[in-house]
Amino acid sequence: MKEDLTLLSATQMLAGLRSGDFSARELLDAHLQRIEALEPRLHAFITLEPERAIREADKADALYVNAREGGVNDLPALLGLPIAVKDLITVAGIRCTCGSRILDDFVAPFTATAVQRLIDAGAIVVGKTNTDEFAMGSSTETSAFGPTFNPWDTSRVPGGSSGGSAAAVAARLVPAAVGSDTGG
Repeated sequence: MKEDLTLLSATQMLAGLRSGDFSARELLDAHLQRIEALEPRLHAFITLEPERAIREADKADALYVNAREGGVNDLPALLGLPIAVKDLITVAGIRCTCGSRILDDFVAPFTATAVQRLIDAGAIVVGKTNTDEFAMGSSTETSAFGPTFNPWDTSRVPGGSSGGSAAAVAARLVPAAVGSDTGG
């Protein structure tokens, strides 16, 4: 592959997609490879959806190919950008556990508005990130699925109930992730 696409900022990724320097599939594959290499140690994700993400990346690439003849300025702003979503926020068709075994088999019937807006802007959901159970914690150590580890120093926690999202971005598993502010 060209350069390590996961080293680019989200803005650089989007510019590269628009200019055709690389495809959404290449960008996603770079992130999926990084997830495969680092996820067992970090435990940033509860659920990964690579097949779904690949389908979405392929759709984004088709839109880019079709738009290049007339210009890409009318395409959705985040088209092809891989993202992660805290496993407290629903995405239709994807398991949502809220970090609890109580919801181990719950598959969301709808997508939360915040995530739907990102999807409508072209972002691709790669998976759902680890969280303290029902977001009630400040270290991401109380997830029923095990703790998330800080990618900079795995002897430490990433902090926050959104530690899975924070660790995923800090480790460059995805360029952006959705979290939440527990308790306002």
